[in-house]
Amino acid sequence: MSTPYNTSKVDPLLLLADAMGPGGSSAAIERQERQGQTELLNSTVIPTTLNSGSEEELTALGFKLGDQVSGDRLFRHAELPAGWKREGTDHAMWSYIVDDLGRRRCSVFYKAAFYDRDAFLNVETVYGYVGHCLAEKTNPVLDDVWATRDAVRAALVGQLARSAKSLAMYEHREDEYDRERAAELKAEIAVCQALYAELTGGTK
Repeated sequence: MSTPYNTSKVDPLLLLADAMGPGGSSAAIERQERQGQTELLNSTVIPTTLNSGSEEELTALGFKLGDQVSGDRLFRHAELPAGWKREGTDHAMWSYIVDDLGRRRCSVFYKAAFYDRDAFLNVETVYGYVGHCLAEKTNPVLDDVWATRDAVRAALVGQLARSAKSLAMYEHREDEYDRERAAELKAEIAVCQALYAELTGGTK
């Protein structure tokens, strides 16, 4: 079983030598964090700490949860549900676990820097998934269990309420940033309304 290397146990002399290389200490830490992400993506573990969600929820999704990694409290062994996989991001501290339809179902934080090593997992909600889709200008992928038509419509109603509340704060202000933010929120509302209308016009 594969697990990220525990950087808190790195020999201080090796850390010093790396910090004396190109870019200094900040570049050395960035390399350590990027290496940590690579190790996590190729591992068979998930963070022990759940920032949102529960072990029962993970089990219901199909995760097979194992024991804590020996000598490393941050991680536990786990088998992903069938068809699910790990996916990296441009940010060294964040990655995702996506399902067989390519939807982000868990977000994973791992800071591999030796001086402040930390990790946790968030179980994605339909509301969060819909928010990601809206931000990335993609349509949610529906199913009959999780992102159902009704669940996505409810998430869109929540997104509309959030955007409308924010719009009320910006639309009557005069500075350039507020006008730009108001325009962005109006565009978000229009996208939500269009998608809601599309889903309402179809069948469950």
